[in-house]
Order: sequence, then C-alpha cells, then structure tokens
Amino acid sequence: MTTVDDALSGPDPAVARRARRVAVHTFRPRRSWPALLAAVLVLAVAAVAAAEVISALVGTPLRLPVTGPAVDYAASTRWSDPTVQAASAVLAVIGLALIGLAVVPGRGRWTVLRTDDPGLVVGLSRPALRRTLAAAAHRVSGVRGARVAVQGRRVRVRVRTDLREPAPLREEVAAAVRERVAELAPLYDLKVSTRVRNAKA
Repeated sequence: MTTVDDALSGPDPAVARRARRVAVHTFRPRRSWPALLAAVLVLAVAAVAAAEVISALVGTPLRLPVTGPAVDYAASTRWSDPTVQAASAVLAVIGLALIGLAVVPGRGRWTVLRTDDPGLVVGLSRPALRRTLAAAAHRVSGVRGARVAVQGRRVRVRVRTDLREPAPLREEVAAAVRERVAELAPLYDLKVSTRVRNAKA
C-alpha cells in the first residue's frame, strides 16, 4: 500500500537515472541508411575477394572481369609504391568517416520528455513541440501571431503584436513559453529566446 509520504517523495535516483538512459537510448537518432549501404558494399567486396582467394588456393582462379586487372596490378606492385600508399590512406580516411557516422548520432526528430519511469518512454515530435509552444505564446494577451523554431536545445519565439510598446510583452511571452516547457518536462533543458515586433511595422 502506498502512503501519502511515499507518493509525495521524489523518485528513487537510481530509477530516475535508469529511466533517463532508457529514454535517451530509445530516441537516439539512428543512421540506418548509411549503415545499410556501407554494410552492403563491404559485404559485396568481401564476397568477391573471398571467391578470388579461395579459387586461387584451389588452383583455378576465377579471373573475374572486375578483379582481373586489380589482381594483376597487385601482383606487380610493392607496398612501398606511392600509389598503394595513397590508396591505403584514402581507404583509411573512408573507414574513419564511416566510424564517425556510426558514433555521432544524427539530428534528432524527437524531444524526449522526463517520466522517471524506465517502463514509460515519452517523446514529442519537433512539429508538435513547435505547435504547443506557439499556442502558449498565443495565449498571452496582445499577441497577434507567434512562430516557434526549435534548433537543438534552443527555442526561438517570434511574436507579432499590435501594441505600440511591445517591450513588456517580450518577458510575458518568454515566461509563458518557459512555463509550458516546464510542464512538458523535457529531458534536456531548453533555452528560450523571444523576439517581438509590431505587426504594422
């Protein structure tokens, strides 16, 4: 049975950390297409190379049209040849680039929300986040129109108003948007910046 004190107490820090890890892992952007293309290319090259090596060991080289000139060139070229070293350097750079693509996550399309429950993962799409923050800005008295842009962990709010003195409106809009962000409880803090201009200008 859950007591009132248990309900009012915060979540277990270990559970909250686990929930955070699960949420980050779940919504981490994947680079599926680059990985798939690289895997198919490496598999094709490895299959052709394996077929050539095995057939040469058996004593009946395949001599495929694709690999024939390459085999002849490799047989008559030394490792110290500048062309071989340049090709090796290019292949090493391509390999490092592929590793970089695999390690560095792509651009996220979701804003992860805090739940403190490893069994519950919630994310808000960028368009939905823009709409809900724009709605929060629209609710401020004096706002005629609002546009929201989300880039990384930065939220930019542009507001149009008919007021002659729009300066006080800026802080009101910023406060309303920050309040809405706090209600959503994103996993990472979002920095809100606002800009107000007169609609007649």
